[in-house]
Amino acid sequence: MLRQCTGKQYNLYSSLYENIPSTHMLKKIESAVSFDFINELLESSYCKHFGRPAKEPETMAKLLILQAMYGLSDERVIEETQVNLAYMWFIGINPGDPLPHPSLLSKFRTMRLKDVTLDDIMTAIVLQCVEKKIIDPKEGESIDTTHISAKTTKKVPERIMKHLAKKIFKAMEQTEYETPDYKQIEDHKEAKRVMKDYLENVMEQADERAKEEVAKAKEIINSPLFIEQKGIRSLTDTDARVGYKSKTDSFFGYKMEYIVTTGSRLITAVGVHSGEYVDGTEFGTLHSRSKAAGLEIEAAYGDKSYFRKSILDILEEDRIKAYIPVHAGSYRVDEELFRYNKDSGQWICKMGNRSVSKKTKSTTRKDRGERSYYEYLFNKADCLNCPLRDECIKTAKTKAKRLLVGLNAGDYYVHSQWAKTEAFAEAYKKRTGIESKNAQLKIYHGLSRAKGFGLRSVTIQAKLAAIAVNLKRIAAIISSDNPFLFVAFAIQWKKFINATFEPQLSLI
Repeated sequence: MLRQCTGKQYNLYSSLYENIPSTHMLKKIESAVSFDFINELLESSYCKHFGRPAKEPETMAKLLILQAMYGLSDERVIEETQVNLAYMWFIGINPGDPLPHPSLLSKFRTMRLKDVTLDDIMTAIVLQCVEKKIIDPKEGESIDTTHISAKTTKKVPERIMKHLAKKIFKAMEQTEYETPDYKQIEDHKEAKRVMKDYLENVMEQADERAKEEVAKAKEIINSPLFIEQKGIRSLTDTDARVGYKSKTDSFFGYKMEYIVTTGSRLITAVGVHSGEYVDGTEFGTLHSRSKAAGLEIEAAYGDKSYFRKSILDILEEDRIKAYIPVHAGSYRVDEELFRYNKDSGQWICKMGNRSVSKKTKSTTRKDRGERSYYEYLFNKADCLNCPLRDECIKTAKTKAKRLLVGLNAGDYYVHSQWAKTEAFAEAYKKRTGIESKNAQLKIYHGLSRAKGFGLRSVTIQAKLAAIAVNLKRIAAIISSDNPFLFVAFAIQWKKFINATFEPQLSLI
């Protein structure tokens, strides 16, 4: 049952809080951000009239924030709060008041803090910074993705099938059984086949006691991705997947995609996915969360992996300048030989000849499926007499040049020309701030490795780390000479002057 709090009542010992210096980071955070909204945000997850009185959601959330800020375990954050005045003051209790048992923190994370709730907390904090003029609402946004290693290691399919068989035997209370020694088989394909046949035989002989384990084993081995080592690689963490940081560098775990403001470097949105996630797939969702935080975004920054038509369309619809370099895989046109005229919709070759017709065609490949493209045809007479014919066409039988380009090649060409300008290069430097944020999350907040198993656990870990990093950054901003804070002070001072002297002037 959630208690109805009418206000905090401090005891005699709360006078000790006066010893906390005003320069302490937690005091700066409390002066800039109000956490009162947390109780209202989590109210629906508690029973209003029945059950034992629950710990205040704001207090529990602040304990998790302290845990993420200082890298503490559930047990350690309770121990530290018992002896740290600043921690007690921050979570809103009196010195000597009892603290929740560490196990309650785990229950609060899993039962109360849903993914949407953490997004709402992050959005509310950034929104307060916008309303209080701590940050400029017209900052740009920068997006990037970083990997989080799983808490377990990846295993070959043969070993996973061995463990699946072991679980089936254990469910049937059978302790004696023989398993093929797949390590002695040099051919990996043969080893997989042997272990798969073995597991299928075990499943056929299993009784009702192993019904659940058999169903789980069938679901795993029936997936075509499993044998190809692109699916489940661990029974301990079934959500983790193999991903790639480059063509040769792989990792096993998860991907965190996040948006950071370019000036104040606050994280406005976070998404966590399994390792095979393609960067930018959920850009629209993250971008919407940034706008919900009160930001009036004028420019967006990303690396080449975000050069995608769907992302460019979203930014264009919101009239946001896209500072994203062209990806060679998305746009394959030799710009030394051809250029595009957007007004006429024609491609122009190096000799000044223009395309005369345009057709939409498609082709089908087993590995990629159906793919549509444009075929631009140039004038035969121009191509037959062109001095660069051998370099351009390279086939004697072909009379006129046929330029095959993607459906979005024209728009990409215009973007690629702008991306080569000095103005683009100068503005793109604003994106460098996201690299330091990435390092901060990994080095100081343990986001290089998952603390738990499963996508939900890693998502909570990543979003709590993002909230902690934001609060640290807010404390640093209000400690510096922030022009937006000066503007906010000037507005409040003007209101005070008007309220104080206008009534007196009206009497004169």
